[in-house]
Amino acid sequence: MIGNSLQEFFSTVRQCRLLLVGLAVITLVMLLGVAKLQFNDDYKSLFKTDRIEYQALEEFLNTFPADDQELVILFRSDKILTEPTIHQLHSVVEKIENSPAIESLFSIFSIPKQNSSIRKIEPLLSVDSMEENLEASLAAIGVHPMVKNKLLSEDGSLTLAIGILEEGYDRHDQISQVIDHIHTITAQADGGAGLAVFVTGNAAIRVALKSQSTRDQILLNSIGGFLAFSITLFLFRSLRLSMIITAGPLLGVIWTLGFMGFMGSKLNVINQMISPLVMVIGFTDAIHLMFAVQRRRIQGFSRVGASIGAVKDVGLACMLTSITTAIGFAVLITTDSTVIHELALHASIGVLLTFIAVVIFIPASAVFLEDDVVVNSRRLDITLADNRVLKKVLLVIGDNAAVVVSVGVILTAIVVYQAQQLTTDFQFRENLPQDHEVSEAMRLADQHLNGIQPLNIVIQSKNEGVMESPQAVELIQRVQADLAEQFGLKNSISVVDLLRVLPGASEDLSLQFSRLVYLPEKLVRRFYHEPSGEAVILVRLPDNSSNQQLEKIQQLEKKLAQLNAASDQFSLDLQGISLAAAKGSVDMIQDLLISILSAVAIIFFVLSLFLKSIKLGLISFLPNILPLASVAALLVINDQPLQYATIMVFTICLGIIVDDGIHMIVRYQKEFQQVKSVTLAVHRTLQAIAPVLLVTTLILLAGFVSMLTSSTEVIVRMGYLSCMALIMALLADLVLLPSLIIATSPKDSVQDCVKEQL
Repeated sequence: MIGNSLQEFFSTVRQCRLLLVGLAVITLVMLLGVAKLQFNDDYKSLFKTDRIEYQALEEFLNTFPADDQELVILFRSDKILTEPTIHQLHSVVEKIENSPAIESLFSIFSIPKQNSSIRKIEPLLSVDSMEENLEASLAAIGVHPMVKNKLLSEDGSLTLAIGILEEGYDRHDQISQVIDHIHTITAQADGGAGLAVFVTGNAAIRVALKSQSTRDQILLNSIGGFLAFSITLFLFRSLRLSMIITAGPLLGVIWTLGFMGFMGSKLNVINQMISPLVMVIGFTDAIHLMFAVQRRRIQGFSRVGASIGAVKDVGLACMLTSITTAIGFAVLITTDSTVIHELALHASIGVLLTFIAVVIFIPASAVFLEDDVVVNSRRLDITLADNRVLKKVLLVIGDNAAVVVSVGVILTAIVVYQAQQLTTDFQFRENLPQDHEVSEAMRLADQHLNGIQPLNIVIQSKNEGVMESPQAVELIQRVQADLAEQFGLKNSISVVDLLRVLPGASEDLSLQFSRLVYLPEKLVRRFYHEPSGEAVILVRLPDNSSNQQLEKIQQLEKKLAQLNAASDQFSLDLQGISLAAAKGSVDMIQDLLISILSAVAIIFFVLSLFLKSIKLGLISFLPNILPLASVAALLVINDQPLQYATIMVFTICLGIIVDDGIHMIVRYQKEFQQVKSVTLAVHRTLQAIAPVLLVTTLILLAGFVSMLTSSTEVIVRMGYLSCMALIMALLADLVLLPSLIIATSPKDSVQDCVKEQL
């Protein structure tokens, strides 16, 4: 069908040349789209939905934008509050605070004396105070309620400073320069004090995500592409053949990224996996097409005839794999996550674009290959098909099909049962490079300061409630006390803490609101927004699993609900990026899982429709489920939850697994129409397809092995899980699938069929 429709396009050498010119023009245009493509380093967008909760998050960030403009600077030493460390630290903090990029910096040196002048706030810990009485100054700052467990760790080895960036410092390169400047200042000031600095916070995290994504895009694609090309070159022993096979899928990647660029989309930690996805799927189609061209040329077909024949031989199977994979991704549109919507759209279109690029480029390019390049290149498929080991495998499958199927069914049942015990979870640090200072800073903060992930309790006035009142101050103090006593969260900071550090003799802290003008504006706005009458209590949580965070969040929500019911003046609500991440990640992972399971069912329906056989559709179901369920079972055995990484593995490998199965079944149908013998048709199918599957699996494994070089946990996990899925898929397609066909069909004489074949 597809071969007949393409026959006119490949009917002459001139038309093939025009096709290649057309592909080149399209690729040049798509490169313009690639140049437009940018990376979205705003990680809160990963949890964007149409739900009211996300709209509330955006409103909160508009009111309290510092949550997204924050640099959290951690300083570590054996003992911070000792000489000469404290002097070196003071020098560093002072220079950072005077940097043009820093609007304000809140640190242990920001705490004022109680008897300071209102118009000139004198720090409790300053050069003068340390010179006058260092021991007393350090003792006072060490037990200050705004410092202990908030700005200084219990063991005194870690202190943090919260920096707010100036307006306009929001680009990746600008933030990187600020971070580098902080490191330079610290290195120059450290006179043997052993002072180390780590910069994190939302602004620094954006930089880490961007740099890691760029590194992975370049390094992993380069290593994977090089390994795939090298293996192709080794197997075919032909440079020109290998270049053509590699170039076809590469066109698909360029077209996909170019389309995304023209659509105005941005890359993120989720959709950056689209390019390796379309690359590996395109590679399998390219190998199938080149093997088919090679077989036709060996049989004596002309260059043009061989290309047309190759498309007739495997074009339908390639088209089916692309359609089913695209449908599988399209199902993800049913989720309410914006980032998953975009992933589904771009992956679906990318798979189809790659199919078009490969199915035109490979046959059209093969027309210009001389006979000695194609015919005399290493005929790997024939070499492997003549292998005695393969022939013995064919006999074993034919004689023991029922046993193989029984073992396959039992194994599938076991891994599916194990997979049902899989839980969903999310940890933000898994998306960050493990050797990056942001990750190290988060680990240190988790260990010494109960975490760094911001969670905000928003207090709003209702009815006659006024924030600048004793009632509001009392409520905030009560909440902070409950956070420390009931939840162990001793690191909360609020506008009341700012009021406490302001000099003044009044015991009524509500009278201090008018004096907030003497503090940096952005620092005040981080905790208090006068126009809206809203205040914030900032709590920092450790980067635990989302399930642990959700448990803590649910406890907090229950407590806030009690306070809301008891107050007719104020309402309290949780808000912030950490809340969206904790709640949204679990929902997204579960939605993705449901969508993938739905995709399996839809793919079965589409296969049955195209193959015109419900039986073959059902037969293909078990080999498709076994590899995915095996990966899930492995996660359960290793006590690992279902995370974004494993969801992406399921999504990517589903397309590859279905690809191999479709090629097997389509070829079987053709062979059966010729020989009218199930066993013989299966054997001839394996001899034709098994070598191709071995080659494509080996090449794909090389691509996924390259992921093991990443410094990001999520990428490494994707690499080894994908390798396992591919190996299981190969075994399922070469052993279980043919056994299913034989076991569910009328019996043939296996020995006679094999003798006839040989």
